[in-house]
Amino acid sequence: MVKHKKLSGSREVADLARKTSSSGLSGKEDSLSQGPPTALSCSESSSEGCISAVCDSLLMVNVNPSFSYHALHSLLKVYGTVLRIRLVYDKDFPYNHCYETFLSCDEARLAVEHVASLPHAGSGFKTELLHSRNISDRDTDYIPNLFDHHSENTVPEVRQIPPPRWFVAYYRNGRGNFIHVSRYLVKEIGTIPERNLEKYGKGVLLRDKDITQARMLQHLPCRTDSMFETVKAHPTFNYSKGCVYSQDSYEFPEEEILAMCPNSVNK
Repeated sequence: MVKHKKLSGSREVADLARKTSSSGLSGKEDSLSQGPPTALSCSESSSEGCISAVCDSLLMVNVNPSFSYHALHSLLKVYGTVLRIRLVYDKDFPYNHCYETFLSCDEARLAVEHVASLPHAGSGFKTELLHSRNISDRDTDYIPNLFDHHSENTVPEVRQIPPPRWFVAYYRNGRGNFIHVSRYLVKEIGTIPERNLEKYGKGVLLRDKDITQARMLQHLPCRTDSMFETVKAHPTFNYSKGCVYSQDSYEFPEEEILAMCPNSVNK
């Protein structure tokens, strides 16, 4: 009895998908709710192995409108890993759509076999398996566990420290000829853009033009017959120091605040 009801619901959703495709409903959803285009149903092509191959998403029609994304995820995650959820409401039609993409086809099939008995099923509730490749990504999609990478059980992100941009080349014996220095550096690291080389105390201040010059300056040989005693990254020009102040951040540990910053922020 239950299986007959599910098959009937699948045929109704398949008919709904065809009607919306021909009447332009999918375009209306896009304009009003930024919903995905009408996805292809797998129920009619199961004989060709469609379900086992690509049907990793679930469409639910007439979901109880009182459910939040978090509540929906709590109900669906028991069937597998939910990658995204999208709710689409249209004020001009008496129903809504809920799309869920699972990690695998087996998880999606397991979900479609059981969701009809869950409390989110409203009046006229229907389900169908879909091709996820036909459901375009949206910035408004709910991504479950988006912030869980801050938990203690995950491996911390490796922060990519950019190479230095400013270097100081110190003269041997504290003195040197700026013209000779500029010609020497061009031979060693290539063309230096205008204003990227200046006199600087007992040496010269140099800003590399790209990452290649930065790497070459980091390994510039300073032999005994060289005019430079040493070449070092400038002690302060290569980073900025400041204080991020916000009362909203008081409840978070420093490690989590750092994780939310760009990779160029070191501590």
